[in-house]
Parts: sequence; structure tokens; C-alpha cells
Amino acid sequence: MKNPDHLIHPNKSHAMNLLPGRRLCFAVFFTALSLTAFSQALTIVHGRIVDAGSDEAMPYVSLKFDGTGLGVVSDINGNFYIETKEKVTTLSVSLVGFKTQTFTVNSGKNTELTIRLEESGNDLKEVVVKSGKYRNRNNPAVELIQKAIDHKDKNRKEALDYYDYEKYEKVQFALNNVTDKMREGFLFRKIKFIFDNVDTNRISGDVSLPFFLRETLSDVYYRKSPQSQKEYIRAERNSTLPGYLDNAGLSSGIENLYQDVDFYKNAINLVTVDFVSPLSPISPGLYRFYILDTTKIDNTPCAHMYFAPRQKSDLGFMGYLWIALDTTYALRKIEVGIPKDVNLNWVNEMQINQDFSWVETPGSGRALMLTKDEIFMDFGITHSQNARSLLGRKVTSYTNYRVNQVLPDSLFHTKVNQFRDDGADFRNEQYWANHRHDTLTTRERGIYKMVDSLNNYRPFRRFMGAVKFLFEGYTPIGGFDLGPANTFYSFNDVEGFRGRIGGRTNLKFSKHLMLEGYAAYGFKDEKLKGYLGAYYAFGNSHPIRYPINRLKVWYQDDVKIPGQNLKFIQEDNFFLSFKRGVNNKMYYTKTIGSEYLKENSDGISYSFLAQNIRYAPAGALKFDYKLQDGLFYQKEVNTTELGVSLRFAPNEQFYQGATYRTPFLNKYPIFNLDYTAGISNLLNSGYNYHRIGIRAEKAFYISPLGWSIVILEGERIIGKVPYPLLVAHRANQTYAYQLESYNLMNFLEFVSDKYVAINAYHNFGGFFFNRIPLLKRLKWREVVTAKALWGGLDQRNIPSKENGLLLFPVDDQGNTITYTLEKKPYIEASVGVANIFKVVRIDLVRRLTYLDHPGISKTGIRMRFKLEF
Repeated sequence: MKNPDHLIHPNKSHAMNLLPGRRLCFAVFFTALSLTAFSQALTIVHGRIVDAGSDEAMPYVSLKFDGTGLGVVSDINGNFYIETKEKVTTLSVSLVGFKTQTFTVNSGKNTELTIRLEESGNDLKEVVVKSGKYRNRNNPAVELIQKAIDHKDKNRKEALDYYDYEKYEKVQFALNNVTDKMREGFLFRKIKFIFDNVDTNRISGDVSLPFFLRETLSDVYYRKSPQSQKEYIRAERNSTLPGYLDNAGLSSGIENLYQDVDFYKNAINLVTVDFVSPLSPISPGLYRFYILDTTKIDNTPCAHMYFAPRQKSDLGFMGYLWIALDTTYALRKIEVGIPKDVNLNWVNEMQINQDFSWVETPGSGRALMLTKDEIFMDFGITHSQNARSLLGRKVTSYTNYRVNQVLPDSLFHTKVNQFRDDGADFRNEQYWANHRHDTLTTRERGIYKMVDSLNNYRPFRRFMGAVKFLFEGYTPIGGFDLGPANTFYSFNDVEGFRGRIGGRTNLKFSKHLMLEGYAAYGFKDEKLKGYLGAYYAFGNSHPIRYPINRLKVWYQDDVKIPGQNLKFIQEDNFFLSFKRGVNNKMYYTKTIGSEYLKENSDGISYSFLAQNIRYAPAGALKFDYKLQDGLFYQKEVNTTELGVSLRFAPNEQFYQGATYRTPFLNKYPIFNLDYTAGISNLLNSGYNYHRIGIRAEKAFYISPLGWSIVILEGERIIGKVPYPLLVAHRANQTYAYQLESYNLMNFLEFVSDKYVAINAYHNFGGFFFNRIPLLKRLKWREVVTAKALWGGLDQRNIPSKENGLLLFPVDDQGNTITYTLEKKPYIEASVGVANIFKVVRIDLVRRLTYLDHPGISKTGIRMRFKLEF
């Protein structure tokens, strides 16, 4: 209703001529109108809550208009906003452990408050705390949460024999703190149309720009025995920039950031980190629980509880939960966030809201199922309230629940937990309008429109191409991508300065065929090197994108460092040119080969390989051998190999980069089995042998003590071969810490024809540093690593006059520099600090065995750069 001041009043002269009775009627009418308008005027109170002692923001403080059922809680920055049209006079502000405050409210007005809460010795009625100390013993709140833990196996949905439902998920990202200065900046001056879709937070006043939206519609099926859950994705679409981002990798990344949250589990994985659930058996030792009051949800009495970690920096939640006070002791509602002190990168704020309701299927029974599921995250470099950040929000809705209705076994025959309809990525707008659970808002629809406009704007495409070149190293020139840039220049002891130029074709050239090549030249050895390869993808697959189904043929003539086996990086990367010690013994290799690789969405992949490799000595390396009648020189080692590899990596997900794909850490194991046969007399090969290798890798989450990665591997070579065909164990003479190499082992220091190895890494996630006041603000993380290698060499493969095998390499003084592991294992260990400036890890590495070898380093400092959550 409009304010009475805006009404058109009769003029004064006309009003004075009104009859007394009519004047009275008008007076009554306008008085009633004014009272009605006043009673419906909005009362708004907003502001910020801080700790009176430290001035730090206070999240999850309860605010309630007295005499009403309306209440809110402050956000992670202490901001709050509450409004009502009811007539109110006071606002109560309360938090466990702090004095409750009451403020007078001007009804019908907009009031801003800064509230400073003071600590209280004890203001709880349900929990008796003597001398201000919290105890679990004789604590009704702990007793109640223990009953909820004892009953959780009965209450979780997995206790049902069957269930199925339809799920609609919507994930949105927005750029926060958009300012006028940013709008007028160089980058956005000519694309101001993107700001037509901005949104203003009514609590904080921050302006955000939505730019990404992903919608997914799926059916979920569950069977208890044998246990299996499958998700069938019927439709999915992203508002992405095609050609600049990996859509499949982006979806996998979002799923890792926003995994389904089940508080009945002991640990909850979010942003690749495990948080302890308040319903975990260890939660009474990690959290403080308080009963605030009782309320009813769907006519069921529930205890309204507050909980928070005893140590604010532990990987736990804080917030409110509602436990049913009936025989189920079920979780009915939960609203949680994370403490500001938690050791977590890039996430300034996290909020999770879930509601559970009874779902009934006639004739089959009923169960408490999730009906509301919201996750909100604020990603940023700093926790500053005015800093620019990224807002992410996932909202999931559920419909068409059916419980304990038998599902056909055919639904569970697939080996993968998640599978897609062939047309999932091609649903039209009418399909989405008919099937999404709610309509898109104007701003959500505007995201699709904005992205389409950007894709059609040439200057923006040029800008995105520059960004892609900066991060991925390739720049497109029509149907050809030039790069990678970090290999254009490097240097080493054999080649001196090495220049390289190359690239590959892209999808504009062909969707199935990719050609790749480079030319390189060493100015010291004055040799030209190069590579030429062709990849052909079958069916609907892509030559380098998962799941791969392709044939690769190639020829390479280049230099190789023995024992350098890198993952996710080119060997001639400029940054790896800096090395310790002597590095003047390499191979010139000429390789011609073909490989067929087939990857399946169930995690099983296999490949077949055929290749011929010719090794020639480079630099100071020599291919000498002894016979009874003297010392001889061999020009090259020639071998032809046929191989097969099997790999099982269930539920593996990764982001597809321009050159490599980076896997996301998860709890599932990875197994590899490889077999290679050396065939003599084929393409002038001179050796018969068999090589069998096995490898297993597994990550373990040990919340709240962090996470571990353990790798076990072994290999056996059967046959007589020279040392270039033995296993040259992974060494590292660079100053970069390499996870799977031996960082204080020299290149070609150890060779074996049989070995087993273990590599164990643990990241404590700041568990100890978080308890040291001067360190917890830095959010550093403690890391430890231990690597052990047992190996050996058959007598037939030890060079001698009798077998005529190539002699092991020696240094300039004639001292042997290549050894076997017959006596004892090679062991090295390291302790380090990770998460320095959120990207740097520094390790102190100590070599524990074979300390008498010449030219080795017993101790070293190594550095690694990696973005971590």
C-alpha cells in the first residue's frame, strides 16, 4: 500500500465546505488508512556482530524479534539482516557462552546496529558447567548426541532395502564485490553489458556478478543387498566458454568441491578435505554440544542444539542441529558452517543447510529423507570483507521418492556408479522448462544470455586466448596450436642451450585426427632433434580427452636423461634446467612406435604397445664392454618391444589440461599391471627379455589428522640385458621436490632387474601448527614423507668379461657411479612445511643410506609449487 503522503488530497477550500458529517467520515477514513499503512510498514534491522574482547566477527549468532517466531543467524563475517511487517519492539541477540542482549526496535524503521557481545561464565540451563569448564560427563547434550550416533545406522537412508528418486541440482558461481571502478576498468570497459545481471546482497550490500550456471537432472537408484547406488544423468548443461575450459573436467571439479553431504557418515569430504561429522563416534571428543531449547518439526519434538569444535582450527563444523526427541533420535535439520580459523585455503565461508522429512510410499513403508540441501561457499585469496571473491552455491531438490519398492537388477549391472544418457548434453530449452524442479530466476536466465554474448565478442575471445596461453602454454593459429611455451628454451650439460619450436593441431583441423610435432636444436652438441606423432580417435572420443579410444603412431629423435621419469610436466621444461651436481651422461634415443589405448568409464583401461628404440651414448656416457681379449665400444643398443598394460582406477576424475590431465584426490585405489616383451631379431633388435611391473596407489583420509597417500610398486626383468634396458630408478637432481622420485638420488645411480618400493606421504593439514598461536594464522601444514627401495641384479646382468654386457658408467676419475641395491635398501625421508602463501611447499630431505657414494648430497632443501585447498 502506498504511503498516505503520496495520496492526492482535496484542496483546502473544498474541504472547508464539507458538511460536518462528511468531514467526520473523511477523518475516520484517513485515520484508518494511515494506521493500516503504518501497521504494514517494514521493520528492518541490519548490521554486524563482533566479539567485544577481540573485535573479531562472530558468525552464527541468533537474532530474534521478541514475541514472534522470526529469527536469523549472522553470517561468517558477523553480518545480519532481519525484517518483518509485524509490530515489534525488541530484538534479542544470543550465542552460547556470551551474554544475551536485548535492543529496542523502532517499528516501521530501518535500523543499523553494531553489536558487541561479551563472554559469559555460564548462561546455559540444560548443561551445568562448573568453574566455566565444559565436560562430557553428566552432560545431557552429549548424552543426546550419543543416542543420535547410536541410532544413525537405522536412520540413514542406506538402511532401506531400496529407494529411488529424481534429483535436480543447480550450481552457480558469481564474482563478489563488483565495484564501479571495476566496471570502468580496462578489461570491462567495452563489455559493460555483463553488469546488467548484477545482484546486491541485502545483508552486506555487496554487489556480485553471476557468470556460471550448471544444471543437472538425474535419477538415483539404491539397493541394499548387494549394496549398490547408481545415478543416471538424464540432462546436464553448463554456461561455459567453449574452447577455453574443459567442460568435463569442470564438472568433475565441481563434483569434488560440492560432493553430496551426508552427516550420517563419520567424515564429510568437501573441497577435497575431510571434515569430522557431528554424528561421528569421535565427535564428543572433538566438539562441544549444547542444548538450546526444544521445538517441533512436523509435530515431532526436537532438541535444538548448538555445537562447535573445541579447537577452532580443527577440520570440523559449527552451527545448529535438531535431533528428534522420540525413539528414532534422528537428525531432522542442520545448519552449519566452518570456523574462520580452520586451516582451509581459498574458502572464506561455507554454509550447509539440510532438512529431512518423512516420505511414504503406499504399501512399502516410510523413511526420513533429505528434502532440502543447500551448500554455499565464498572462495577468495584473503578473508578481508571487502576483498574480491568468488561465490559458489549449490541447491539440490528431490522429488518422486519411492522407498522399499524392489528395483530390477538390470539397473545395477553397470560397473560405474554414474552414467549418462547419450543425449544428456543436448537437451533443448523446452525439455528443461518441462523437467527442472523450479523456474530459473531472471538473473539465472541472464547468465546464459551473457555467456552467449561474450562468445560472440571478438575482443573477449582474444583476451581468453591470451589467458589460455599464459596458463596452458598453447596459442591457437587457425587449426594449429603453437606451444608449449615453457619448452621453447632450456639448457643442459650435453646440449648446452636448447631451442625448441612445435605444436599440434586442434579441433578446427579435425575432431578425430591430431598431429603433433616439434623441432629442437642443441647449440653445444650441434644436433637437430625432433618428434612427429599422429593420434586418431575412434567413435565419439577425442585423441587426448577421457575416455580415450585412440591409435597413436610416432617417431622421436631426442636426448633423454636416464632415470628421469616425470609426471604432468615436459622433460625439457625450462624450470627443470637448473640441476645440482654433474649431469653430463645421457642417451640419444631414436624411437618409432605405435600404441592403442582404450579407456572405459568404469575405470578399466588397457593399451597395446609396439616400439623400436635405439639408444646411443650422449655427453660423457660411453657404451664400453669387456671381453676376454680387451675393451670394446658399442655404437648403440637396439631393442624392439611389444607390451600390454592394464589399469583399474574406479571413480577417477580429473581436469583435462592442454598437455596433461590432473587427477583429483579421492579415496579410491588405482592399480596398474604392465607386461613388456623384448623381441630379438625384429628390426635388428638384439635382446630377448620379459618385464613385468605392478603398482598400487591409495589415498587415506584420517580426519582430523589429515590425509595420506601410499604407493606400492615392483618390477621384474627376466633375461640378459645391458644397463640401458634395466630399471634406472627415478632420480631427481633438480631443486624442485618431486613426489614420486628419489630427490637425493643421482641420475643413473642405481639400476635393477628386480625391485619393490614404498612411498608414503602424509599431510597433517596443520593439525599441530594450528595449536601454536604464532603459526595458526599462517595456515601452514606439516608434511612428512618416507621412501624406501629394495632392489637387486641377477648375476647374468652384472657386466663381466664372460657376458660382454656394457660396463656401468664411471666419472671422469674412473670411479663407478652406477650401483646395485644388493646390500641394503635405498631410503630417504623428508619433513616439510606446505601451504606457504597457499602455493609453496618446502621440504628438508635427508638421505639415510648409501652415504659413501661419490657426488651425492646427504641433505637438501627442495621446493614445490602447487595449489591446494
